Amino acid sequence: MPYPLNLAVLGTAGSGKTTLTGAFGRWMERRGMRVAFVNLDPGCESLPFKPSFDVRRHFTLWGLMRKYGLGPNGAMVKASALLERRVETFAREIRKAGAEVRVLDTPGQLEVFLFHGGRKLLSLLDGTTLSLFLFDSALLKDPAGLTLARLLNLSVQLRLGVPTLCVVNKVDLLEGGLDLEDLPRLEGVPGVEAEVAGRLSSLLREFLPPSRVVGVSAKKGEGMERLYDLVHETFCACGDLT
Repeated sequence: MPYPLNLAVLGTAGSGKTTLTGAFGRWMERRGMRVAFVNLDPGCESLPFKPSFDVRRHFTLWGLMRKYGLGPNGAMVKASALLERRVETFAREIRKAGAEVRVLDTPGQLEVFLFHGGRKLLSLLDGTTLSLFLFDSALLKDPAGLTLARLLNLSVQLRLGVPTLCVVNKVDLLEGGLDLEDLPRLEGVPGVEAEVAGRLSSLLREFLPPSRVVGVSAKKGEGMERLYDLVHETFCACGDLT
């Protein structure tokens, strides 16, 4: 695997990005890898890891609310603008983290990183970069859930311009666990919603390369080895991602 490796963890709000960042980073540390944690979320109150770079040293969501008299949404818009404006400074500080792997925890709102400086930030980092698109296993409870997740996965990959792996979090909450072999059967559920999901899924095959969907439980630390294997296989010509 080429080093340094930058892993940007993205996902919808509440998908468990921060928890996965800590769990996966610690898993790699226990196996002898030098890991640097990066926090890019100005709104988080606490972290399960010690960051080498923390955007909160520059500004916080609550600080922006007080300084400019903004509500949470307005402060996040302001934070987006600051992230975009200072992206070169932030990238320079992140590059100073001497590690084999840098794990970047992105803001809770996906669009903040995706459309306000995220692409440029990743392009300014040395080494190789991947993004992990994380979604909640609850999405799998309806026929369109997996298709929606894959559409978002494609959007992330197109916007950031880096390989993007799809990760299902909170599989411990699924009744009976996650059987990845059963996922395509969700498209066969009768109804207009399922029919549309099935058609979109067929269309997505033209744009998304074949790849496995990895199931993890960041809270319980389960599935980290499977996730690492998938990351590793991304750089291995002999790897099987299907």
